[in-house]
Amino acid sequence: MPKVTISSLGKSYNGQDLFHDLSFEVVAGTRLAVTGPNGCGKSTLLKLIAGKIKPDQGVLAISKNARVGYVAQEFTDEDLEHGLLSWVLAALPSWNTLWEDWEHAAATKDHALMEKLSQRQADLENQFGYNPEHKARTILTGLGFSEHSMLSKIEELSGGWRERAKLGRVLLQGADVLLLDEPTNHLDLEAVEWLESYLLSFRGVVVYVAHDLVFLNRVGTHVLYLGAGKAVVRRGSFTQFLEWRAENASQRSREAVKLSAKIESEYSYINRFKAQARKAAQAQSKLKKVVKLEEELAQIKLETDSHRAGRTLSFNMPRTSRGDKAAISVVDLEFSYDGKRPSLWPILNFQLFRGKKVALAAPNGAGKSTLLKVILGQLEPNAGYATIGQNTSLAYFSQHQSEILRSEATALSEIRRLCDPDTTEEQLKGVLGLFLLGQKYFERKVSALSGGEKNRLILASLFLSRANLLILDEPTNHLDLESREGLISALKDYDGTIFFVAHDRHLLTEIAEEIWALTDTGVEVFQTFKGYDKHRKNALAGIGTSSPASKEVVEEYKPAKRKLSKEEKRKQADIRNAIYKDLKPRLAEYAKLEKDLEKVMEEQAVLEGKLNDPSLYNNPGAAIELNSNYSEACSWSESLMEQMAELEEEIGVLEERKKEILDEG
Repeated sequence: MPKVTISSLGKSYNGQDLFHDLSFEVVAGTRLAVTGPNGCGKSTLLKLIAGKIKPDQGVLAISKNARVGYVAQEFTDEDLEHGLLSWVLAALPSWNTLWEDWEHAAATKDHALMEKLSQRQADLENQFGYNPEHKARTILTGLGFSEHSMLSKIEELSGGWRERAKLGRVLLQGADVLLLDEPTNHLDLEAVEWLESYLLSFRGVVVYVAHDLVFLNRVGTHVLYLGAGKAVVRRGSFTQFLEWRAENASQRSREAVKLSAKIESEYSYINRFKAQARKAAQAQSKLKKVVKLEEELAQIKLETDSHRAGRTLSFNMPRTSRGDKAAISVVDLEFSYDGKRPSLWPILNFQLFRGKKVALAAPNGAGKSTLLKVILGQLEPNAGYATIGQNTSLAYFSQHQSEILRSEATALSEIRRLCDPDTTEEQLKGVLGLFLLGQKYFERKVSALSGGEKNRLILASLFLSRANLLILDEPTNHLDLESREGLISALKDYDGTIFFVAHDRHLLTEIAEEIWALTDTGVEVFQTFKGYDKHRKNALAGIGTSSPASKEVVEEYKPAKRKLSKEEKRKQADIRNAIYKDLKPRLAEYAKLEKDLEKVMEEQAVLEGKLNDPSLYNNPGAAIELNSNYSEACSWSESLMEQMAELEEEIGVLEERKKEILDEG
């Protein structure tokens, strides 16, 4: 069973400790959420476990033969030339060599080699499954890739999709210890939920860094908090950890009050008697004791100050001017990148009224970000128009907005340049503090800021610009938990209009007064994220929304037959031929899957017979291996049955359509 053991680990940069004397152990089935403030060493810890960097001190041990999965590689020029699916599959050992060796052994009747190759095949199937390509497609589909994009070259993918490709490759490789650094950053809602399900069924060790509160709570079994003071490992969800931490901080604060009183009392004694020879030795002894008490008090203050960081700011968000009643008006809007029909979405008509806070939602690729760009005037519509009110002032955020920052300027000079000239010092410092860009960042050059820090600087500038309309595209990407909470606080306090796209479920729940879903009929309005989420999940599960009454009406209505013209008959024949073309490969695929299932079921029966043999358990190694093979066979048979069920549904729809055509004839 995989296990990671860390003992007295230490790592520092530029003479500053990231962590010191860090010790913990994680075993199979543990999903450890690594949390803590910016710069506390979360990503560094993952690199240490992955063996990418070395610790300064201490011991880090991973159980023998455990495979470690870590997304770190950069794409080479050769990688970029590969198709996505082939590049992901290239991570697995070549099966071709195995079959070539097998054919040679069979031709030469080398039974010893054939036995070794059988074992090698079993090992490969146990590790990577019976059908690696099917597994690769399943993972890539789960991460949001379409069948078409799987054949695209890596170089044709955007930066976010390349990151998804890296994650897919690591998941396919199989790992006993899986290390993930902010895996949800480039994923939409459906892909995040798929990854949650994948990790919940993962049998090994997962150590991950994430800033998505819902993801943290759903996936983690334990929390490792790095930061001021000693690192803490607690069992339970992240919310449970926060509750414990708040209670612990309250208790430590009470301890600090008692310590302060005790130190004051001891100093009073020392000052009274240090000059008296008879009491001098006792006073000196008390002084040593006081030094230790002061060290303890300093540690408590460090821990409690860290807990309060970013939560004690008190300021008023700059008020905005009153804009037009309709901040955004969209009329008969259509758009496609090639300028031809069909449009990315149906013809759109809507108005966003002053003061509303609305989230735009839809599956990945439905055109959410494109719609924002059309509204902003960055893209020209094919038909219709989108306008922003004359008295509406706009501020926009996207992942590429950091390009407007001047790299050689300081953070403070840039925020002054971008904010409203009437901004007070209190407001300036308050908003910067809210986004964790306090005094130590003021004179730091923009070029020295991380990607997340640049995003925080841009976000802070939006609120200081006094714009009365904010358009935000994935504003929480690359923000840590405290920054996300800061953003939520700022958006709640903001008195203008907000139109945003996000996959952060916590942000959507806390901020959106309405969810506008882009559907195949236009914009559908939901009053809460919970309502939209239920609708979305029902749609993914294939659960219809039409009422039983309407279905009854449809079923009762049977139009009378009439004679068809030659032209209508020809069209019907064309439709029947098209249906047959769609039906034939599905029937062939179903027959193939049926044969595969029969083969796997036979293998299951053989394995069951072996597992029922009591003598097997005299050899624990063989028993474990056989159990593993049996589990894999069960898993593969379930997968085959799922595929067959999907095909049955598709075949049923086509057969029904064919029957309707025949009935019409």
